[in-house]
Amino acid sequence: MDIPLARRLLGELAGTAILCLFGIGAAVAAGPTGLLVVALAHGLALAVAIYAFGAVSGGHFNPTVTVALAVRGQFAWRDVPAYVVAQLLGGVLGSAVVFAAYGSSAVHAGLGATTYGSGVSPVQALVAEATGAFILVTAVFAFAVAPDAPKGLHGLGIGLALATQIMVFGPLSGASVNLARTMGPDVVLALTGGTVAWSQLFVYLVGPLVGGIAAALLHGVARRVTRTPVADHA
Repeated sequence: MDIPLARRLLGELAGTAILCLFGIGAAVAAGPTGLLVVALAHGLALAVAIYAFGAVSGGHFNPTVTVALAVRGQFAWRDVPAYVVAQLLGGVLGSAVVFAAYGSSAVHAGLGATTYGSGVSPVQALVAEATGAFILVTAVFAFAVAPDAPKGLHGLGIGLALATQIMVFGPLSGASVNLARTMGPDVVLALTGGTVAWSQLFVYLVGPLVGGIAAALLHGVARRVTRTPVADHA
C-alpha cells in the first residue's frame, strides 16, 4: 500500500473499535439469550467497518486476519506488530465506549466478554475458535483476496461469515475468533472491577491463529489445484 502506515493504523484502530463497540454493545443489551442479535450485530458492524476503512488499511480489524494474510504473502510481516497493537487498542476503545454508555450494568453483564460456555472444556473451546476463524479467513480470501472475487461484496460476505460462525460456536466459546475482541472487554473489566477469565486467554490466542493460518494455506493450495489444466485424454 502507498498509504502511510500511520493512516492505515488509524483505520485499523477505528474499524476494530466499531466492530467491538457494536458487537459487545449488542451482547450487553441482548443478554445471554440474544445469540442471533449478537451474531448479526457483529456481522453488520464488521461489514460497515470494512466498507468505511477497508480502502485505507485493508480492513483486517483482527490479528488473525493480519497474520493469515502475512503467511500467504499478501501483507508485509514488518507491519504485523503495528497492526496488531492498533487492533488491540481498538478493541479496548470499543469496549470502553460500551462501559461509558451502560456503566456498572455492563460490568455486571460481563461486558460481552468471550468465555467458555457452561460445561465446555478447553479443548472444545479451542476447536470452536479454530473452526470459526477458519470460516472467517476463508471468506476473507474468497471475497477480498482472490482475483475473481465478486466486486463490492467483500464487506457483506465477510460480515456474514463472522455472523454465521457466531451462531454456531457462540454457545461454546463466544466465537470471538479475534484477540482484539477478546482482550478489549477483558482489559476494561479488569480496570472497572469486573471478573476476568485470564486462564482462558490462551485458547483465544492460539485457536484463531491455528484456524486462520490453516484457512490461508488451504485456500492457496485449492486455488493452485483449481487452476491446474486438466489433460484431455479423449
